[in-house]
Amino acid sequence: MHALRRSTTRKVHGGELLYTYGPGVRRVLLPAGYNRVEVTRDKPKPSSGTGFSRWRLQTVEAAELPVLADTVCGRNEELVYFDSHARVSFAWLGAAEHGELHFTSVSGGEARTLTRHSDIRGVVTIPGSGFLAISTWGKWTLERR
Repeated sequence: MHALRRSTTRKVHGGELLYTYGPGVRRVLLPAGYNRVEVTRDKPKPSSGTGFSRWRLQTVEAAELPVLADTVCGRNEELVYFDSHARVSFAWLGAAEHGELHFTSVSGGEARTLTRHSDIRGVVTIPGSGFLAISTWGKWTLERR
């Protein structure tokens, strides 16, 4: 899934928002300035099935996202809302043991990566109000300090 900005005269593609496999709910933040998404289905080889399955796209308001008050645990991708500056410890659990945290301010702009891909646990600083995107294939835990 890629971000897309479309007007009556132009079509501008943004970066990759999400790569997913299998069923399940995935949440992704559409960057400021983009008004659509483009979905591409990949097949491992031409002879494997149609690459078609049901899916649904639903918009969610910020107020509907989980707010990290204490501890939040989850699996795979998720978005968490922060109402102010905070320090947060993270841990990737299970077989995958890798992931990334990306912060986007409520005012928009580019997402800022807060972790290195090789980190399996640590503490990061959330600079202010905004959205924290958790990107991993396994279980994870976030704790507000």
